[in-house]
Amino acid sequence: MSANPQYDGVITLEPRLAVPPLAPPEAPAVVELPPPPPAYLPVTTVQRQRPRWLVPSAIAAVGLIASGMLGYLLYTTNTKLEVTRQTLAGTKVQLTNLQADAARKKQVADYVSMYTLDAGRVQTDYQQVNVCNTFSTCRTAAQQTLNDMQRFQSDRQSAQVPSELSASDSQLGDSLSAGIAAVQELINGMDTNDVKKVDAAFNQLNDAMLGIAKAESALGAELR
Repeated sequence: MSANPQYDGVITLEPRLAVPPLAPPEAPAVVELPPPPPAYLPVTTVQRQRPRWLVPSAIAAVGLIASGMLGYLLYTTNTKLEVTRQTLAGTKVQLTNLQADAARKKQVADYVSMYTLDAGRVQTDYQQVNVCNTFSTCRTAAQQTLNDMQRFQSDRQSAQVPSELSASDSQLGDSLSAGIAAVQELINGMDTNDVKKVDAAFNQLNDAMLGIAKAESALGAELR
């Protein structure tokens, strides 16, 4: 019994609503992911994915390119070789011409050198024959003239006469032969004291020396 009379009695308690127990939390749904792709594709997989015609076609393309490049290189090389051959052939012809020209010039130079030396001797001897005033000096001068004329003729016949000088050389040969014959007659006239023979031989020698002078003039014209 309560001490407070206002609350004397039975207190009826209202029933409380029953709270249903909480359901246990559902486990999160597990999502299955596909397995990760491999780090590299197997060789068999790569080969399956490549068309079978790809490799032969690539090889054929490389072959065509290489063949084309090789053909171009061969063409270029052959062209250069042909140009080189033509250049060498032209150079060889030029060298041959130069050698022939040099040989011709040497031949001319050798002939002129011989001509100048021997003609100088004969001319000097002839002057001595003209100025001599005693038998001994005239006889000596005549013999020296004969020796040098014969030497001149021999040198001329032994020399390689250039074709362009053949005309003057032939004229020189005829004049020397005439001069040699004249000097021989002159010496014979001196030795026999035959004045007429000496005079005739001296005139013949003058004509021969004139012929030698004409041959020398013709030589000068041929050398121009």
